[in-house]
Amino acid sequence: MTDDQSISNPTNSMEDAHLAAIHEQASDGSSQAIGWLAIIIFVVMAVMYLGKYGGGFSFEEYFESASIAEEIASLGGGPIGGGEDVVVVLDPIKAGEKVYQATCMACHQVTGLGMAGAFPPLAESEWVGKDPTMLAMIVLYGLQGPITVKGAEYNSIMAPLGAVLSDDDVANVLTYVRQSFGNNFDSVDALVVAAARAENGTRGMLTVEELQPWVGE
Repeated sequence: MTDDQSISNPTNSMEDAHLAAIHEQASDGSSQAIGWLAIIIFVVMAVMYLGKYGGGFSFEEYFESASIAEEIASLGGGPIGGGEDVVVVLDPIKAGEKVYQATCMACHQVTGLGMAGAFPPLAESEWVGKDPTMLAMIVLYGLQGPITVKGAEYNSIMAPLGAVLSDDDVANVLTYVRQSFGNNFDSVDALVVAAARAENGTRGMLTVEELQPWVGE
């Protein structure tokens, strides 16, 4: 066979093309493998970096913090200050409304009008504007026996809430009541509630007679 015949042989040309294609595919496969290996190495290095310098980042803690932030925002609060000394300030009216809805609304109703013959109204009540210490004691220790509110007599029981409400909770709910339902009185400081709690300890429920020193009658 002559050299010209070898060159012009279509079978040899096809084999050469096939070998070239195989070589090209092998090269592409190697390139893809190297690319994937580089990505894997990058991800591993990134994870190691976050583990060392990420400050203990955790998705679980992130979502918990996000939930707390959402709750703070719903209470009208937000952070003030910078750096490590960040103080969260809540709107006492919104925070107090939350407490009212959870612990007071069943008896005193969403309108603050109470229930005739059973639970006295808070709306425009002469009692709501009384001494904050007395009001704090009523919430903390409860009240039993007859009481006259807006000319009507009630004789039921207000349960003590001191065991389930913090000083801030009590101050906020009193502030909410004193500035809602047609009332317009000063807010209540949590320090007043704390002092009333410390002075009276674990005493029993109050009666109206015991409230007379604060009533001013």
